[in-house]
Amino acid sequence: MQIYTSFTPNNPYENNYNKNKNELSQEEKLQVAKLQKRDSEVKAHEAAHLASGAGLIRGLNYSYEKGPDGKQYAVGGEVMLDTSKGKTPQETIQKSEQIKRAALAPSNPSSADLKIAANAEAMKNNAQSELRKELIDTKVKFSSKNPLKIYNDTEIPNILGLF
Repeated sequence: MQIYTSFTPNNPYENNYNKNKNELSQEEKLQVAKLQKRDSEVKAHEAAHLASGAGLIRGLNYSYEKGPDGKQYAVGGEVMLDTSKGKTPQETIQKSEQIKRAALAPSNPSSADLKIAANAEAMKNNAQSELRKELIDTKVKFSSKNPLKIYNDTEIPNILGLF
């Protein structure tokens, strides 16, 4: 699941090595403040995915930008999430619900997060359809057998027929 990626190919601060805060210009200090804020937002966003996606997370990557102070700041992140189907329709339904929770966990889901949540909902709907089909097939197999007969050929309805 790609959450957000940003890259600044021509960073004007690339050659500044660990400038002291007092040596930074007002513009550079403003840039550092913006980078610090973005770093916090990115890490909180990814932490929300991690907390909700336990067991489904397959990796976490950050993309960094070097600030005018020489420090690296996270400006984007991505969580790799197992979005494969489960072994059974029931397992797929449970897994798709967790995928959706993980995708929508951040307070500000990205467009990629929303797309993954929609895909998880579609996966859940398909699994529910598959489960209904299995139940119908089971009912047909069960009801096609001779119903139980007692006293004067009175039929006892099968349990599935009551629904």
